[in-house]
Amino acid sequence: MNIRISGGNLKGRRFSYEKSSELRPTMESTRLAIFSVLDSRPQYINNESVFLDLYSGTGIMGLEALSRGAKKVFFVEKNRYLCKKISDNLNLLDLEHKSEVICSPVNSFLNYGKVEASHIYADPPYNFKEYNKLVEEIELNQILNNNGIIVLEMSNKYKDFIYQKELYDCDERTKGDTKIKFLIRKTKV
Repeated sequence: MNIRISGGNLKGRRFSYEKSSELRPTMESTRLAIFSVLDSRPQYINNESVFLDLYSGTGIMGLEALSRGAKKVFFVEKNRYLCKKISDNLNLLDLEHKSEVICSPVNSFLNYGKVEASHIYADPPYNFKEYNKLVEEIELNQILNNNGIIVLEMSNKYKDFIYQKELYDCDERTKGDTKIKFLIRKTKV
């Protein structure tokens, strides 16, 4: 399977991955929609952005963020083969100095990793049902900075996401059977 970076200064760069039933990279049209929404908001990706790619898989979302000018990207993925593949691609693009690959389950990272991000992208497996808990852990561990934005990719059939505490839905998009929720942290006074 080939994956191509869809925007930024690395647009068009391609990467190969072995086909796997466990690997479900975000489609290019979905990536374009996500970054189009981010580009239209005050929270656009820029050279001050710290992007956290949770459940990285191929790492394509973090690579897209780097291509669009992010200062730093943290890739969190528990599969060792995929961690190695992401690292290899970062080295190939000479981006290892702007990134860190963390080979760990996401919940462990959220509880013990000390990162503060401006952008958090999470695309867990499609049978994942713990979105409310995921956002709660992000908030509890102060992973998202003021005015930061969380992008959640989920099945269009998933209806149980109700988290509202300090975050609110700022946008929702549907692409085929995929729902994308954009949550923005309110500025703390």
